[in-house]
Amino acid sequence: MIRVSQWAEIRALSAEGVPKKAIARRLGVDVKTVRRVLGQAAHPGHRHSPRLGRRLDAVRPQVEQWLTEEPKLTAKRIGRLLVERGLFVEPIGERTLREFVAEVKAALKLVQQEAFIHRTHRPGATMEADFGETRAQIDGEETRLFYLVVTLPYSNAYFAKAYRVQRLECLLDGLSEAFRFFGGLPGRLVLDNASMVVKDVLRGRERVEQKRFEAWRGELGLHVDYCAPAKGNEKGSVEGGVKYVRNNCFRPMPVVDSLKQLNANIVAELERDAPLRPHPDGGSAADALVREREALRPLPARLPEACRVVQAKANKFAHVRVDYVTYSLPMEYARRAVTVKLFAEHVLLAVDDEVVAQHPRVFVRSAKVLDPLHVLDALERKHRAACEATALQPPALPDAYYELREAMRTEVRKADQEWVQVLQLLKANSRERVTAAVEEALRRGSPRLATVQQILRHGEQGPLIVEPVALSKPELEAFEVPPADLSAYDTLVSASNGLAEEVVLASAVATVAETETEVRR
Repeated sequence: MIRVSQWAEIRALSAEGVPKKAIARRLGVDVKTVRRVLGQAAHPGHRHSPRLGRRLDAVRPQVEQWLTEEPKLTAKRIGRLLVERGLFVEPIGERTLREFVAEVKAALKLVQQEAFIHRTHRPGATMEADFGETRAQIDGEETRLFYLVVTLPYSNAYFAKAYRVQRLECLLDGLSEAFRFFGGLPGRLVLDNASMVVKDVLRGRERVEQKRFEAWRGELGLHVDYCAPAKGNEKGSVEGGVKYVRNNCFRPMPVVDSLKQLNANIVAELERDAPLRPHPDGGSAADALVREREALRPLPARLPEACRVVQAKANKFAHVRVDYVTYSLPMEYARRAVTVKLFAEHVLLAVDDEVVAQHPRVFVRSAKVLDPLHVLDALERKHRAACEATALQPPALPDAYYELREAMRTEVRKADQEWVQVLQLLKANSRERVTAAVEEALRRGSPRLATVQQILRHGEQGPLIVEPVALSKPELEAFEVPPADLSAYDTLVSASNGLAEEVVLASAVATVAETETEVRR
């Protein structure tokens, strides 16, 4: 095929009046080529090689029929149908199949290139939030995490926090932390239709919200807009923020000692990078955030509780099971109705509107979170069960307590009962103090309740400090009191003077009395 440069040169020479044969001789081409070029108003372009996958044209009518009946059929599914029904026996390349199906869909006008509206956000008007998923190494273990990203689209400022699960209490906690970080409330919050928040999707923008979320945002007077189903672009700012946080905070995989340290690192990284990110209005994202904070609504004196509330009933062991995890209550609340407040990092258990227990939040399926103090009152009456009580099994207590129990077996008649009484001391004293007292009792070789109690009392009193008495009359400082003469007492054991014991004693008493009188003067 003739090159574009030759095609252009032939037409240029012809325009100058050069004969066709002369053009052919000058450019080294056939005169027929010259005639053909002069007959073309435009260059025909490069000749493409035959398109790959044209053997699929034989089944094109069937593919068109399937797509007409079910436009959402994927290329992978169409390829499998072709093979299963014997319509195509040759191997089909995945890329070839995708291109063929895309061509058919375009011809049938089943695919439309959507146009998007560019948006301009007003300061403080909008806040967007969404979750992302990642992994991190926490305390030596690779862990799956979910991180909430919250952004203010005007300033393009980000806040993010990682959690072990993706549940309502994590969303509420993350939003509350974002409100504090940004310093105020937005005009509206934009979310997707996650089931933790939305119970039912109705026509248009109408939604039936989960009761707990509805109550939470109602306390804040916060308006929430929900994206249309499968329209994540309606909160495009936070969609980009999820990628930004993943690239800047989780690549490479972070290695930390705790989730708390990871979240501190995330906030530090976002704050460090904000002054470096340019803003369309000039300056940086950090500068724009300063302006946007002035437009946010002020925070209330107290944010609503960021928790999910679940109603449960304690079993005969005074245990409740929530999210496949068992938590304990004091034994007197067995078989009672319990209100469970699930926060992102801890759990509160309430009976009759009174909080009766608090535990750290655990996400290990079938785990038991039992407080040893909850069974002690019952064990004082049923002390024979102390060695087998689940709540007291190692490592529920420091090793010193188990050493004390073994030592008591040879020293105390009712060892288990007295051991439970030692544990009762944990209710009125810190674990550190009681543990230190137990260790000291073991060191002294006296594994008894009385010894532990005495050590605790001594620790409360502290060392005896004797300070000199302050004198109220300065002139008394110059007065010197001679030491008392106690030689008279020696006569009580000396018989050399021949006096009777009664006389000696009377004399000694008189001498002492005189000495005391002199001291008073």
